[in-house]
Amino acid sequence: MVVGIFHFPEKDAQIYYVSITQTYMKTEIIEFESDALKNNYLGDDYRRQILVYTPDDMDDSCPLMIELAGTNWKPRLHNKFAGVVERLFSQGLKAVIINPNFSTKYNMNQYINSPAVGNYEDFIIKEIIPHFKERYSTGKTALFGKSSGGFGSYTLAVRHPDVINGFADHFGDSCFFYLYADDFAYTYNQLQKSGMKELLNRLLSKKPTDEEMRALNVFGSSAFYSPDLDSDYGFDLPFDIETGEILDEIWAKWKDLDPAKNVDLNLEILKKMDAIYIDVGDADEYHLYVGSRVLHRKLAAGGVKHHYEEFQGGHFGNSERYLVSIPFLYDMLRIRE
Repeated sequence: MVVGIFHFPEKDAQIYYVSITQTYMKTEIIEFESDALKNNYLGDDYRRQILVYTPDDMDDSCPLMIELAGTNWKPRLHNKFAGVVERLFSQGLKAVIINPNFSTKYNMNQYINSPAVGNYEDFIIKEIIPHFKERYSTGKTALFGKSSGGFGSYTLAVRHPDVINGFADHFGDSCFFYLYADDFAYTYNQLQKSGMKELLNRLLSKKPTDEEMRALNVFGSSAFYSPDLDSDYGFDLPFDIETGEILDEIWAKWKDLDPAKNVDLNLEILKKMDAIYIDVGDADEYHLYVGSRVLHRKLAAGGVKHHYEEFQGGHFGNSERYLVSIPFLYDMLRIRE
């Protein structure tokens, strides 16, 4: 916002305050009806809003960049993320950047298909991307996100390299043992007090506190990583409810999805990616620097080109990291056109 003050020296002159707004982007909210999310297990709405940010003057074949952000999504076009995007556009970046609503009753999302949650992988790959590529005639496509969004960006990229050309994984879920150990213990202790049915129903019936979210995250992750529709709750926990012992057969399903474990199987796919960005805070409260370091080391050993960075800080309040990753993705996608 620029405020101009114009003075007129003539007699009886007045002072006029003229507000001049200089914008660098257009914003809109698109209502999207998803076939992939219809009749999902949780009964979450299949109609989703998608925030869309485009530069004032778009070039042909601008990249399509999709943020995977499932927690605390709100239909507000003017927020901190919008400020980051507008700053990037003001610096000359030209891309279609979208922020879909991936909210679930678990207040989290891992962005893969699950019979116990919904087909979010299909929603992204088969519906969102084709729709926006056609709507805006975009070029290459990249995913980016923090935490579970980082996990989703990596996972969907290696599963669908024919659709995804690059990704930014900001302190994404990886090295699951370090990530989940404390929350497993917390959830186990809560289950001793309440029992599974009472605890789950209570958490799903209200907005959870940060502390309660620890248990809800374990339940939600179980619904994505070890779904079981024969179970009363749609999933199997990776530990014994009575003793807390890790159940190897269930835990193995989780480990198969752990990026630090499966990256070795995906090196050839990753070598063909146009852009790979990974960063993490050196004081991440969920110990995700462990998983990020493992990914970095294995990618380097496997000859996969990527950008890796550690910054001072923790897990939260890091939206400005997009000021580093999005320009990197943009430059790399354009170099390899």
